[in-house]
Amino acid sequence: VKTCPTGAIHFGSKSDMLTLAEERVAELKSRGFAQAGLYNPEGVGGTHVMYVLHHADKPQLYHGLPANPGISPTVTFWKGIWKPLAAVGFAATFAASIFHYVGVGPNRVTEEHDDNDDHPEERK
Repeated sequence: VKTCPTGAIHFGSKSDMLTLAEERVAELKSRGFAQAGLYNPEGVGGTHVMYVLHHADKPQLYHGLPANPGISPTVTFWKGIWKPLAAVGFAATFAASIFHYVGVGPNRVTEEHDDNDDHPEERK
């Protein structure tokens, strides 16, 4: 079981955390870790968690962090053009259903009488 050392996790605004990370990287470099750096990949627009690594050039050494992560084309397509189009389609369908209800009214089922229903004794 691994535990987190006291003071290893910090919370705050992104700018405060970047400042703290830069200080920590400078401290590590002064202690001989020439490749120390901040893991906050640009390929995904940054992460919600920033890591200060001893070997920022090899992030895969740290629990499999990807070296050059990226966002899949499917997610890019969904967040880009497809999501607004889906919202417009939903709104158009909703508007059409309201116009149909106002113009035509609700669907009413009428009972249809068959000629044979009037004479049940003839069915025998």
